[in-house]
Amino acid sequence: MFHVAKATFIRNTRVMIRAYPWSFVIGHIFSGVYTVLFAFFAYHYVFAGQLDENFAHLTGSSDYLSYAILGGAFYAFAVSTLMNVSRSLITELREGTLEAVLLTPSLRRGYFLGNVAQQLMRTLFEFSVIVLVGAVFGLTLSHTNVWSAVLVWILSTGAFFCQALVLGSLMLWFRDTYITQNTLFAVMAFVSGVTFPIPYLPEWVQPLGLIMPLAPALDAFRQCVIQGAPLHAVSPQLFHMAALSLVYLVIGVWGIRRMEKRVMESIFG
Repeated sequence: MFHVAKATFIRNTRVMIRAYPWSFVIGHIFSGVYTVLFAFFAYHYVFAGQLDENFAHLTGSSDYLSYAILGGAFYAFAVSTLMNVSRSLITELREGTLEAVLLTPSLRRGYFLGNVAQQLMRTLFEFSVIVLVGAVFGLTLSHTNVWSAVLVWILSTGAFFCQALVLGSLMLWFRDTYITQNTLFAVMAFVSGVTFPIPYLPEWVQPLGLIMPLAPALDAFRQCVIQGAPLHAVSPQLFHMAALSLVYLVIGVWGIRRMEKRVMESIFG
């Protein structure tokens, strides 16, 4: 399995360096930076530095800039992980190499593990750039519980990977990436509390946030960074994220296997 993961990691890294995926990296960084700039100008020139009284009660902090900047950075991290892991098989299909991947006796776990490992290298770079830019525009990191934040970030990667399996199976089903992924990303940005607390949404919309791993992951990460919360203080969010991960993993594995069978049947008649 690890030989397959290593080979996949090396191949994807070479493609990233030599071909188009650099545009994805730059695009995700710009998306996060736009969120940082939007939060900064909205807070100072639209809200005039004033916040709703419920904001501090709902978030545990009155630091809106840190709240929104971390939301933008973590959202960019989630999108990068979901996009690149979920697109792996349909990219193989488009490039004409999916048949070889499916017919090899190598474990599929190794293939996906290699994709995730290579993606971590990308997302860490993207996330770091966005956080550095955010620090210039008001992000406060002085109270950060570093080890708790790092662990939440790693656990979030696992949760986004499980969700990416479901997204990947849908992409294979519809033979589409653009509409499928961007529909999900738009919903995630709206219902997961990226730039404002989820309770600000209408009550009938709020349950959508409960099925997105981004919502509990982002809540836990913010508490660790803004408030310096230890890991046990964010255990409800971690259990929520773990439950969602398990559900997405079961559905995703079933969906990927079903789509692989369907693709093979369409290829060989």
